[in-house]
Amino acid sequence: MVVELRPTGKDKGVAISEFLAEAPFRGRTPVFVGGRSDRRDRIELINRAGGHSVKVGEGESAARWRLPDSAAVRGWLADFVARSGGGA
Repeated sequence: MVVELRPTGKDKGVAISEFLAEAPFRGRTPVFVGGRSDRRDRIELINRAGGHSVKVGEGESAARWRLPDSAAVRGWLADFVARSGGGA
Protein backbone atom coordinates (compact mmCIF):
# COMPACT_ATOMS: atom_id res chain seq x y z
CA MET A 1 0.00 0.00 0.00
CA VAL A 2 1.05 3.54 -0.68
CA VAL A 3 -0.23 6.69 0.95
CA GLU A 4 0.65 10.05 -0.53
CA LEU A 5 0.42 13.11 1.68
CA ARG A 6 0.56 16.62 0.25
CA PRO A 7 -0.72 20.05 1.15
CA THR A 8 -3.98 21.19 -0.39
CA GLY A 9 -3.45 22.89 -3.74
CA LYS A 10 -0.06 21.29 -4.30
CA ASP A 11 0.85 18.74 -6.92
CA LYS A 12 4.09 17.51 -8.44
CA GLY A 13 4.02 20.27 -11.06
CA VAL A 14 3.84 22.89 -8.30
CA ALA A 15 6.64 21.11 -6.44
CA ILE A 16 8.85 21.16 -9.55
CA SER A 17 8.18 24.90 -10.03
CA GLU A 18 9.00 25.62 -6.38
CA PHE A 19 12.22 23.58 -6.52
CA LEU A 20 13.34 25.44 -9.64
CA ALA A 21 12.89 28.75 -7.81
CA GLU A 22 15.09 27.75 -4.84
CA ALA A 23 18.79 27.22 -4.30
CA PRO A 24 20.50 24.98 -5.30
CA PHE A 25 18.12 24.35 -8.24
CA ARG A 26 17.66 27.98 -9.36
CA GLY A 27 19.38 28.56 -12.69
CA ARG A 28 19.90 24.86 -13.35
CA THR A 29 18.56 22.89 -16.30
CA PRO A 30 15.76 20.56 -15.26
CA VAL A 31 15.46 17.04 -16.73
CA PHE A 32 12.25 15.03 -16.59
CA VAL A 33 12.05 11.39 -17.71
CA GLY A 34 8.69 9.65 -17.62
CA GLY A 35 6.57 7.10 -19.38
CA ARG A 36 3.03 7.82 -18.32
CA SER A 37 0.87 10.03 -20.50
CA ASP A 38 -0.71 11.75 -17.48
CA ARG A 39 2.52 13.66 -16.91
CA ARG A 40 1.91 16.10 -19.78
CA ASP A 41 1.65 19.10 -17.44
CA ARG A 42 5.04 18.33 -15.90
CA ILE A 43 6.64 17.79 -19.29
CA GLU A 44 5.29 21.11 -20.55
CA LEU A 45 6.54 22.84 -17.39
CA ILE A 46 10.04 21.43 -17.94
CA ASN A 47 9.91 22.54 -21.59
CA ARG A 48 8.90 26.10 -20.61
CA ALA A 49 11.77 26.16 -18.12
CA GLY A 50 14.22 25.36 -20.94
CA GLY A 51 14.81 21.85 -19.65
CA HIS A 52 15.05 18.42 -21.22
CA SER A 53 11.91 16.27 -21.31
CA VAL A 54 12.12 12.60 -22.26
CA LYS A 55 9.16 10.30 -22.95
CA VAL A 56 9.84 6.62 -22.33
CA GLY A 57 7.91 4.23 -24.54
CA GLU A 58 5.17 4.74 -27.07
CA GLY A 59 2.27 7.12 -26.93
CA GLU A 60 1.55 10.76 -27.48
CA SER A 61 3.76 13.22 -25.65
CA ALA A 62 4.93 16.81 -25.58
CA ALA A 63 8.43 15.62 -24.61
CA ARG A 64 11.33 16.87 -26.70
CA TRP A 65 13.09 13.50 -26.67
CA ARG A 66 12.00 9.86 -26.64
CA LEU A 67 13.59 6.62 -25.48
CA PRO A 68 12.02 3.21 -26.17
CA ASP A 69 12.26 1.61 -22.70
CA SER A 70 13.86 1.67 -19.25
CA ALA A 71 16.99 -0.13 -20.52
CA ALA A 72 17.53 2.75 -22.95
CA VAL A 73 17.10 5.24 -20.08
CA ARG A 74 19.78 3.45 -18.06
CA GLY A 75 22.11 3.47 -21.07
CA TRP A 76 21.44 7.18 -21.70
CA LEU A 77 22.21 8.01 -18.06
CA ALA A 78 25.37 5.86 -18.05
CA ASP A 79 26.55 7.64 -21.22
CA PHE A 80 25.86 11.03 -19.63
CA VAL A 81 27.87 10.13 -16.52
CA ALA A 82 30.75 8.84 -18.63
CA ARG A 83 30.82 11.99 -20.79
CA SER A 84 30.65 14.29 -17.78
CA GLY A 85 33.61 12.58 -16.12
CA GLY A 86 31.49 11.50 -13.16
CA GLY A 87 32.20 7.77 -13.53
CA ALA A 88 31.00 5.36 -10.89
